[in-house]
Amino acid sequence: MENSSDSDNEELTKDKPWYSLMNRYHWFVLTVAALGWLFDCLDQQLFLLARAPAMADLLKPGQDPNEFGGYATAIFVLGWATGGLIFGSLGDRFGRARTMVITILIYSACTGLSALSQGFADFAFYRFLTGLGVGGEFAVGVALVAEVMPDRVRPQNAPAVREPRQAGGEHCGGGRDEGGGGQARAILSGRLIDAGAMMIWKG
Repeated sequence: MENSSDSDNEELTKDKPWYSLMNRYHWFVLTVAALGWLFDCLDQQLFLLARAPAMADLLKPGQDPNEFGGYATAIFVLGWATGGLIFGSLGDRFGRARTMVITILIYSACTGLSALSQGFADFAFYRFLTGLGVGGEFAVGVALVAEVMPDRVRPQNAPAVREPRQAGGEHCGGGRDEGGGGQARAILSGRLIDAGAMMIWKG
């Protein structure tokens, strides 16, 4: 009986465009997840912009900025992978919407806190925490969209969630290393605005 009902629903909707099957909640979830991906990728491009001047500002004389910049990137990627594993599991247990908000707050706040770094060690620590948030948001955001969308809409929404990453990269000029230490701190501090906005939205 249930299978017959599902077949009837498919017959009624097969000629409709996919977006007509989405209600207001579906669009809200898609928008939030897509913006999460956009700011994830914006965060990565901000790091590429700020990495060289940040290393020059933070390292001791005689230390190679290129070498330590590579270390900072590797630490960020390690956090990224770790965050995907940890927050993917936490999303299953405590709810993906709540977990996604937490991940966005983490990567926004820790990117901003990078501007307060006094040396490479604390900068690398903040980059690891930022990676946790970025990797967690990637995992939870896609899973959340797949969970709430109607079956027929999922193939269209999967790329829709990921495409804003291009805007995040282009907004920062493709991730070129340029600018001075002061500019690097200003760029990284701007992410605190994202964290504040997420707190207001959650409230």
